[in-house]
Order: sequence, then C-alpha cells, then structure tokens
Amino acid sequence: MRPPITETTNGIRVVVHCAPNAKETSILIERDGSVTMRIHAPPVKGKANREIVKWLSKKLDRPGSHIRIVSGLHSDLKILEIFGIDRESFLAAVQQ
Repeated sequence: MRPPITETTNGIRVVVHCAPNAKETSILIERDGSVTMRIHAPPVKGKANREIVKWLSKKLDRPGSHIRIVSGLHSDLKILEIFGIDRESFLAAVQQ
C-alpha cells in the first residue's frame, strides 16, 4: 500500500477518503497518516469535487489550478496532486 502523502518533483500527491453530504467541509489526518475529508456538498454533477478543490485552495492559500484530482472523480477514494507545496507545509495548513 502506498503512503497517503508522497512528495513529487512539483509538490505532493495525497490519497483522500471522501465523505460527501457533511455538515461542513473539513479534513482529518488519522493517526496512521491517512487523510479523510468530509465534504459539505453532494456527490452530484461534480459538486463534491469542486468543493474539495475550492476548500483546499482556500486552506492552502493556493490557486485552484494548483490542485488537481488525478484519480477517483466518481469514487470516495481520490488521489490529488497539489503543486508548489511540500508535505510538512500541507500538514501544517490543514491542521489549523
């Protein structure tokens, strides 16, 4: 099994377990390092995917174009690429 957060030449790749229809959007880094994201949008017509990018963009202070869903567009298990950030900066930003 691959680690949930890996460094790439341009940033990081994050494996995210998603739970749509939450009261609010939030992210949780589990003890084992896995990443769970609760999303305040339904999984209909890409709304949840757009909410993921919008929320992370704001939280990480990055443009939305720097956050890409590379796998799992129609799944609750997604792989995200986030450009211009390292693992430690990502963890610090999302845990605030």
